[in-house]
Amino acid sequence: MEDRLITIATDHYTAAEILKAKLEDAGIECVLKHVNLIQGAVSEGVQVQIKESDVERALRIINEMKTAQEQKEMKDIKQIRRILVPVDFSDFSKNACLYAIKLAKKYKADVKILHVFYAPIVDLVPITDAYSIQVDMDINLREMEDQAKRNLVEFVNEIRDIAAKQDYSDVKISYTLREGIVEDEIASTAKAFKPGIIVLGTRGKGEKQSDIIGSVVYRVLDKTKIPVLAIPGKTSLDSLIDVKNIVYATDFDDSDYVAIRKLIAIVTAFDVKIHVVHISKSPEDKWDTVRMDALKDYFRQITKNVKVETSFIKGDNPVANLEAYCEMNKIDVIALNNRKRGLLQRMFKPGLAKKLIHSSSLPLLLFRA
Repeated sequence: MEDRLITIATDHYTAAEILKAKLEDAGIECVLKHVNLIQGAVSEGVQVQIKESDVERALRIINEMKTAQEQKEMKDIKQIRRILVPVDFSDFSKNACLYAIKLAKKYKADVKILHVFYAPIVDLVPITDAYSIQVDMDINLREMEDQAKRNLVEFVNEIRDIAAKQDYSDVKISYTLREGIVEDEIASTAKAFKPGIIVLGTRGKGEKQSDIIGSVVYRVLDKTKIPVLAIPGKTSLDSLIDVKNIVYATDFDDSDYVAIRKLIAIVTAFDVKIHVVHISKSPEDKWDTVRMDALKDYFRQITKNVKVETSFIKGDNPVANLEAYCEMNKIDVIALNNRKRGLLQRMFKPGLAKKLIHSSSLPLLLFRA
């Protein structure tokens, strides 16, 4: 039976040539497809094809190349020095602030509390009324800003008092007030403040308005690549600060490696085991095994202090399957890489992260790599 050709990678011409040379050095025959015959060097979408019998060996070589490249980027892994906490003055926000302060103590980090207030704008104002309407709006805006600032100062003072009583008075806590769309102002503040993580309090499973708060979390994640930790209101802060087990759900996307670096930067302060799981309707195949082994090897290469366990979960309900795994393995935090997707995909096929934001009773550590 003839050994058919399999496309092992698709890349621009230069990268495809490098991969071809590497594979041929290992004795794997390669063919390049879709090369611009006139200007080969500018070709895009060049396919690297190999015999099906060489797939497993080729995948291991590709993963070794990827790991070598990722190791050059290990300098990007830095300990968290700043934590941003957006608040709306609710008990859920208070919970998030207190956890952020406990986290800051571990990292010797600073905490910035952010409140965003929204001032509605009156559209289609008649020209004859424009001046008086503008004056009224200016007055109302100042009143709204003054009230928001009073609320923020009162909230921050309460947080500082609680922190002092719990022996966290050495954590530097600052605050800022912004006017605008919540997710836009969070992203803008994060760009200037450069936090290692954004901590958001959510209402959690079964709580009223959880869909509204969950949508804010998801939109913030869509606006920034900074990791977001979403903490349900009923989460025990003591158990969260003593995290032992984190599950990282993977679909074997290349961006997993970026998310893993960010995850390691966050968990360095904890003595944790990371459970790497892949959920699929069908049993794992040899490709899945190779990819999972590559992820496990990558964890081992970038950190010696974290224990890693891998599992394949067969099931057709990712949320239920993951929650069952979490309960069975006493998981404290769920970590997910919510990679960028197209608008139609998001509308008609919501990702696992979005579903869990609305249903999970566990804290979610979300990345957009």
